[in-house]
Amino acid sequence: MIRFAFVFAILLAIASSASAVDPPTNQAAGLPAPTATFVAMAAAGNLFEIQSSELALRRSHSGAVREFANRMVTDHNAAAAKFKQAMADAKLTPPAEKLDAKHQAILDDLKAKDDALFDRAYIEAQYNAHVGTVALFQAYAKGGENARMKAFAADVLPTLQGHLDHVTKMRNATH
Repeated sequence: MIRFAFVFAILLAIASSASAVDPPTNQAAGLPAPTATFVAMAAAGNLFEIQSSELALRRSHSGAVREFANRMVTDHNAAAAKFKQAMADAKLTPPAEKLDAKHQAILDDLKAKDDALFDRAYIEAQYNAHVGTVALFQAYAKGGENARMKAFAADVLPTLQGHLDHVTKMRNATH
């Protein structure tokens, strides 16, 4: 029995430390990320939306994909302006304007797709990105630690949810 309790305690400690360093898992559980993590993830995700959608505008031959990509560029540029204002209001240091490794790898993969596979890969990337982003923003809007960034998350969330709804329909149409 003591051996079981010891093993259980070690497993519990490992599980708790893993959740502390894995913010996406926390968002999936509905827990908000710390402000610094939220800010970094929001900035990288927004930049990915813009850059991947600009790529889609250059590469896609589908009117529906181009229309969606144009909406992404417009809406995410507006979100970037709101983000910068929220960061200034909250007196937070803005993160570097560059993609994180995860988003860079996805963008590189999209760039490598041939034209026949590009649209489907773009739609899938947008779907996955928006699922994660909506969860991130929902959790932060509900329980984030910085009031100004909470307000930003709540303000942008309906637009992000609209993007997710739209890309989900597009994804379902291609499967």
